[in-house]
Amino acid sequence: MSFTSFAFLIFVGATVLVYYLAPIKYRWIVLLAASYFYYLEASAKSFVFILFTTVVTFYGAVRMGKADDEHKKYLAEHKEELTREEKKARKEALGKRKKRIITLVLILDFGILACLKYFRYYLGALGVGMFSGSAGVLIPLGISFYTFQSAGYLFDVYRGKTAPDQNLAKFALYISFFPQIVQGPIPRYDQLAKQLYEGHPFKYKNLAHGSQLILWGFFKKLVIADRIGTLVGEVFINWDQYSGWPVIIAMFGYAIQLYMDFSGGVDIARGVARCMGIDMARNFRRPYFAVDLTDFWRRWHISLSFWTRDYIFFAVAMSKPIGRLGKKCRKVLGDRIGKLIPVFIGQIVVFLIIGMWHGAELKYIAYGLYNAAIIISGMCLEPYFVKWLKMLHINREGKPFTLFRILRTFCLISFGRIFSNGESFHASIHMMASIFRPYQGNFLDAYTAFALTKWDYAVLFFACLTIFCVSLVQEKRYNYKKAHDGGGAQIIAMVGADAGKETDAEMREWIDEKSVLIRWGLYLALFLAVLLLGVYGPSYDPTVFIYREF
Repeated sequence: MSFTSFAFLIFVGATVLVYYLAPIKYRWIVLLAASYFYYLEASAKSFVFILFTTVVTFYGAVRMGKADDEHKKYLAEHKEELTREEKKARKEALGKRKKRIITLVLILDFGILACLKYFRYYLGALGVGMFSGSAGVLIPLGISFYTFQSAGYLFDVYRGKTAPDQNLAKFALYISFFPQIVQGPIPRYDQLAKQLYEGHPFKYKNLAHGSQLILWGFFKKLVIADRIGTLVGEVFINWDQYSGWPVIIAMFGYAIQLYMDFSGGVDIARGVARCMGIDMARNFRRPYFAVDLTDFWRRWHISLSFWTRDYIFFAVAMSKPIGRLGKKCRKVLGDRIGKLIPVFIGQIVVFLIIGMWHGAELKYIAYGLYNAAIIISGMCLEPYFVKWLKMLHINREGKPFTLFRILRTFCLISFGRIFSNGESFHASIHMMASIFRPYQGNFLDAYTAFALTKWDYAVLFFACLTIFCVSLVQEKRYNYKKAHDGGGAQIIAMVGADAGKETDAEMREWIDEKSVLIRWGLYLALFLAVLLLGVYGPSYDPTVFIYREF
């Protein structure tokens, strides 16, 4: 049941209706039933995997919570008897006990992910027995999303940031909430769980704002992503037949397609949740306005970026072995680079995980390492860039240089995307090299092969211009707030729950303030654009969201 199918709209409409008809204290049960129905309908054969992850994670967290409670109770009862050394010893014993529990649960959760998404691929590629030729093996719907979500919850319980959930059914809802299961975002327990468990009263504004987000997501996906996908697919599938300008067009086209597809899906998910009064984390903050790759990853797939930062990067970069290595490197490489060594290692590990999160193939590992290499190179060369800019009298904060940085970052990102969309690592390298070779074929033949008409190009131009203008207004508002009240800086520092929320909400509030005629005129125009310009037809497959099985 794809997000863009008519059946999904009927399903959402029925769910919202039943949700508001049910007594408020039982509305979470409606959400759980709807979520399990959606998952069973989409992936019945793999339902056991999400159920296993839910149960194992729940009881693992409960065991850690009990260990904490027992420790606190013992300290309270023997407060006067225990020496400082005995308290320290019991605390260390508690830490070891919790570490054993979380390690076991993480091995079980990530073991399933590894077996289904990675081991089977590599064994199949090697031609090992039953896995030979298993390129199309079953991948449970949203397995990477709900596995990372479960792990984040476990880490928060382990650190004492979150109290373990005591209701298995409610926790099952948190893991399986159907709008997020397909494309995310990866929610934090303290951001989403309470919203799911408490019933929300009906508000027309929630329904209106949710519908706006759904329609906006449809516009991105059906009008832009699926239309430009025909061009991108032609070049990336027949990668050995193209060079020069067709590859460049496909490279930039894929960057646009991926953003419209992924962010459009997340907009639909957030819109469905918003219809029932639930605020889901915003996963994008205008990423193609980023001025460097570090800025880009604060804006792109925000929930994954902040997940890896909080649970991987800090754990690696601030670990004692890496700290000792950094001290040794200062003596050899100098104080500045030596201090950055832990950061470099943390970045490499993070982007290896981000790359492998996308898939098992070598091309995804290369994609992760490419991003790490660009970021690390930028950090190493930063002092030299500053000197060169001073020598050339270039204002780093000026609009011309900012525009240059945005375009440069977009080019670097688009170039790296060839790895993630290429047919293989070899094909990706071939395409990257072919960019710098002139196209040998006929211009009209290539133009025809793209299967896009002049009408399609016109639609793409005006649709992308619409997205750009809206994004530009939001970015200007965001920068204004950041400059005048520090709101933007606070939002960047957050875990992405409300990243960019202020400009997103302001646009909807701006629409609310308009007259009924203007407001419904905008709704009708967007609806007709999706209905009349959306890519439908015999060859259209509405089930294919790029991130559907991640």
